[in-house]
Amino acid sequence: MATSSGLAPDVQIEGGELERPAKRARLADCVTAASAGSREWAQVISAVQPAIVAIKVTFVVSFEDEQAAVAMGTGFVVDKEMGLILTNRHITGVGPVRAIAIFDRHEELEVEVIYRDPIHDFGFFRYDPSRLRYTEPAEIALEPSGLKVGAEIRVVGNDAGEKLQILSGTVARVDRNVPEFHSVYNDENTFYAGAGASTSGGSSGSPVLSLEGRAVALNAAGTEGAASAFFLPLDRVCYTLACLKRGETVQRGTCQAAFLFRAFDELMKVGLLERHEQQMRAASPTATGMLLVDAVLCEQKLLRPGDILLQLEGEVCLDFVRLESVLDAKVGGTVEMQICRGGEELTLSIAVADLHALIPRRYVELGLDIVHGLGYHAAKKTHLPLDSGVYVARTGYVFESLGCEFGSLITQVNGKPTSSLEAFVKAIQDIPDRQCFPVSWYDLRDFRRDRTMKTGFAKMSRAWSPLKIWRCEAIADVSPNHWTSEELPVPCRPPRLPDLPGRHGLLTGGDRLVRALQASLVTIRFRTDQRFCTEALESGSSEGVGLLVDAKRGLVLTDRHSAPQSLGATEVTLAGCATVDAEVFFIHPQHNIALLRCDPAAMAALQKGKVPLKSARIAGGKKAALRPGEVVHFAGFDSQGNVFSAECKVSAVYLPSGKDEFPPWTVPRFRERNLEIAVLTDTPEDARGGVLCDGRGEVRAFFASFDFQSARREHCSEETTEAFGIPANVFLPMLEAVKKSPDSTPEVRSLDVEITAVDLATLARGAGKLPQKWMQAVLQRCGQQGQVPRAICVNRVLATGASTGRLRPGDVLLSVAGKTIACALDVEEALLPPKKGAKAAPPEVVIRVLRDQREVLEYVTPSILGSEDDAELVIWAGMVLRRTPRCILERCGPSAARAGGVFVQNLLAGSPAESREMHPHCFLMEMNGVPVRALSDVLQHDQCEKQKAGEKRAPWVRLLLLDMNGQEQVRAVQPDFLFFPTLVLQRSSGMWHCIQKK
Repeated sequence: MATSSGLAPDVQIEGGELERPAKRARLADCVTAASAGSREWAQVISAVQPAIVAIKVTFVVSFEDEQAAVAMGTGFVVDKEMGLILTNRHITGVGPVRAIAIFDRHEELEVEVIYRDPIHDFGFFRYDPSRLRYTEPAEIALEPSGLKVGAEIRVVGNDAGEKLQILSGTVARVDRNVPEFHSVYNDENTFYAGAGASTSGGSSGSPVLSLEGRAVALNAAGTEGAASAFFLPLDRVCYTLACLKRGETVQRGTCQAAFLFRAFDELMKVGLLERHEQQMRAASPTATGMLLVDAVLCEQKLLRPGDILLQLEGEVCLDFVRLESVLDAKVGGTVEMQICRGGEELTLSIAVADLHALIPRRYVELGLDIVHGLGYHAAKKTHLPLDSGVYVARTGYVFESLGCEFGSLITQVNGKPTSSLEAFVKAIQDIPDRQCFPVSWYDLRDFRRDRTMKTGFAKMSRAWSPLKIWRCEAIADVSPNHWTSEELPVPCRPPRLPDLPGRHGLLTGGDRLVRALQASLVTIRFRTDQRFCTEALESGSSEGVGLLVDAKRGLVLTDRHSAPQSLGATEVTLAGCATVDAEVFFIHPQHNIALLRCDPAAMAALQKGKVPLKSARIAGGKKAALRPGEVVHFAGFDSQGNVFSAECKVSAVYLPSGKDEFPPWTVPRFRERNLEIAVLTDTPEDARGGVLCDGRGEVRAFFASFDFQSARREHCSEETTEAFGIPANVFLPMLEAVKKSPDSTPEVRSLDVEITAVDLATLARGAGKLPQKWMQAVLQRCGQQGQVPRAICVNRVLATGASTGRLRPGDVLLSVAGKTIACALDVEEALLPPKKGAKAAPPEVVIRVLRDQREVLEYVTPSILGSEDDAELVIWAGMVLRRTPRCILERCGPSAARAGGVFVQNLLAGSPAESREMHPHCFLMEMNGVPVRALSDVLQHDQCEKQKAGEKRAPWVRLLLLDMNGQEQVRAVQPDFLFFPTLVLQRSSGMWHCIQKK
């Protein structure tokens, strides 16, 4: 029977069943003498190669200093019957992980953590041996005694992300103290071996092999920029493995002190007596030094740094092996230590604590924050008591609001000490949503330089995720780690309203304009989580200025820099004396304008408290436009939040049309277009934002902050914010629409084109004869504006928009709906709905354009656009999915016609999507061959897959993705319903709510 090359044929046996092909060992010639160093080494490595696996581990949750991420490492089978794989502790992780082992013949098996040592850098995974199909079962024996100076070794593993690398070396020393890591975790109470093996990332967990094919050590670390490699001896590994094989709990004890090995001559300088050295050398003629206490936990009151260990339980103790053997056997009891302290002999009875109990095995999840107890390693590094507070492993929406970063230690919440995780939960569980509360904390990452306690106010947020307590139910035996969660109820009481200062809170100084406008000017603070930035800056936070346009209803006009999206927290400070929550009511789909609506209850309280709030007076008619050369007054805020005014002059009002003016973003998002901005000759120094008004305080323009990105390739990641004036005639129609229909968001009619300005002289040379009436209107308008005569041309046409197939790039707009087009605002005014009582306009508008030197009439039905904001997000398998926004379609160009209705905005760290090397900013087209057109299709597919899975792990889902260049990609993702359940973020009644799909 013919077979494909490289595939073994199935063998027919009696009964008609197919027999599985026999497992074949990897051939020796796959490892050559050249790659292994010699023929003998090639044979050794070929024999053990099936036992060496590459490990792909996903840290699903940030824990201690391990951030949620995907990493590669190495492990090797030490018991093929039980399926035990030995690797490093920094590969197994401390928190929850998902991992797969890639065996010799590229077979992938899921593995589970069954043990991670609390101190030393080793741990064990377990796999199901019965699921191996083609890889010959093999294991590597452990031989700690083989680790000797001068021994020739080979480090075989997944070095630098490669499937198999062989690194040679010679053991240079076996009595090195533990290497120092710049992290919370650091090994202690063990020797390390050193060799020049040039190991690198990915080789962690590799076996250090002897010529006999046994593992003599475990590769653990290396020196960056040097050839030095550090190996962990296997003494405690063998002890742990023996316990696991017997199904016993692994006892690990500690005296809450870290020891170092020091030579006799060095010890003499800190108090060792000569007779002590003689006694040690008599007990062990090869001894060169002793153990010295290097550091102690705050809970250790008897031992001190500098104490020299003479005897342990009545016997000489010169090495770490004996020290740990005694401590592990005395967990929960005491040991007798004889020490030398400054030349004085002391005998101490030292309590032995359970090391496993000092390592965090629970964490709290709240508003995307991850908090757990202070562990042994962090307490030792910072020299703080274990009950000092709770450790912030990841800052999310709650604690990031006060400037707290990951690696911080929270000591008090709402005036209550948080000495343990239980105390933290008790202090925080009754705080209602959107309530601010005091927090005290230390920044442990900068603790060596600054040990002062910091205080601030955090803001509770329960919309992102419920308050959950996660617990690991595993014990230190062969049982796999199993994580469970408990969701705590949400308090029903509303947040407390702040005390009101009344009229006394207002500024009484300043000039006349400041006194007139300070009751209408507001400051705005927006904040969202970086993982859910859809339109916000990369940092997820921004501050800006707004204008109170309706004091009774609490409507605030601002820009999209200050309020880029509704998914987040928006706070408005009114009259400089009261801060209230606000919702993003409307985001203009075409311009850098947004409307906020302040919390009605808070606004009612402010009015009742007689806080003087006043609606701004907006100029109308001809004063709603600005002209170059006009003298106006700036009134607004400086960077310190102070209100001031200054006289300034308008230098230009023009339509940005250059390459460097509001260019497309690298990651598509809103950018300004089709807007004539006002530029000042002498912009006030340190002006943060405000308004341009006349001498009586009537607002003629909003001085807004515009976000854009440099068009230069070398600076493509640089975000820039600059302020320009938006004339009042641009946003007046929106304000009038809101005034007429207070409960409805405005609608904007659009041709779905981007326009640009072209000099009339340039146009006349290429387009031939121009329409006289139109040219006179353009000359008159540009003359009034004091600028070079320019025509309005089509620059881009949205591929799926209203003008597709009608208008073309290069078309000169002569008139729209009978209105002559002389500036960008003319296009918008021509599309405005007819006023009340006027004749209804037809759905189609007639557009007269100049194309190819002749006038052409086109009929276009404008698009009706609402607020450019999301009302729903779906998080599936760690992918943040949203309805495809217009800015993405604009970026896609001609391929926009193929684009789907669901866009992958971001990937959550440590998620199944990230583990499969997916990338954001693409379209989700299909799931298991079923088309995906809307977010509801994703939820429907998710529900079907959950019903199929039942209690088992979710099945793999085949995804068809389409990038913004029109290139298709196929990925397979296995959802993780435990750590990454399907979430729906929905907006209703102005508030966002998180719903977990069951």
